[in-house]
Parts: sequence; structure tokens; C-alpha cells
Amino acid sequence: MQNLVLTRIDDRLIHGQVMTAWIKNRKADQVVIVDDGTANDEYMIEVLEMAIPEEIAIGIFTKEEGVQFFEQGLDAPTILLVKGPEALNYLVDHGITIEEVDVGGMGARADRSVLYKNISTSPEENKAFSELLEKNVNVFIQVMPQDKPVSVKEYLK
Repeated sequence: MQNLVLTRIDDRLIHGQVMTAWIKNRKADQVVIVDDGTANDEYMIEVLEMAIPEEIAIGIFTKEEGVQFFEQGLDAPTILLVKGPEALNYLVDHGITIEEVDVGGMGARADRSVLYKNISTSPEENKAFSELLEKNVNVFIQVMPQDKPVSVKEYLK
């Protein structure tokens, strides 16, 4: 998709130096978050709007709203943020072209085990990653722009 400069999974969504580095690295003018829970949480919307640099536009959508937003095309360089791979499968299954996904942050939880270094996933998330790979989406781990991307495919075995 034209002007989609980064699609990133990060369960913290927008946070400090990591997000600032990616915005600069990809020369993004807007950030779009697709997450049902966040889109329906007024408090979290306010927190995220305050966390983003002032000159960067932000949109926070449910999966359905995200499909409608992306169907219109992107006028500006955009970073898409989601908390997990399921939302990306939904977008792709509904006609949104996503060529690559950066897995940047998925923290430890009771239902997750370590996939790679500080990236932890559940069996359901691993299945969703496999589905993205089957749809010819390049899925890789790259926490910071200067890090070398590592293919997720090798670690799903």
C-alpha cells in the first residue's frame, strides 16, 4: 500500500524513544492504531494522543474502522501500529495490502512463551503469524531501526 511506511506490532503501541526513532527513520507524518480495545477506551485514546509528537497526526480505530480508513488510501507517510498479529490478519483478509510486518514488542504474559529474545508469543499468536506468512507477508523482528531484521519464520518451528 502506497505511503504505508511501517507496519509494527508493539503491545505498548506508542512509547518514548522507540516510537520517536521509527517516526524519524520512516519520515512518517501520521500514526494509525488498529485495536478494538484501545479504540473503545477514551482514557487510552487521550494518553496515546498526548504521547505522540505534536506534529504527527494520529488515528485510533477498531478493526472494521481500520479497513474503511485504509480502503481510502493514504495521503501521507503512515505507520500502522497494532498490539498483535490477529488485527493484521483481519486487515489483510479484508483487502488491505500489507507487505511486511515488524514485530517490535510483545512482552511476557502468562499465556506466552519466549519466541526470540524479549519477544513472547502465545500459541494463537504463533498461528496468526503463520497465517500472515502464508499470505506472503514478510514478518520480521526489529526492535529499533538500527537493529538487523530477523525473520519470524525461523522461530515458529
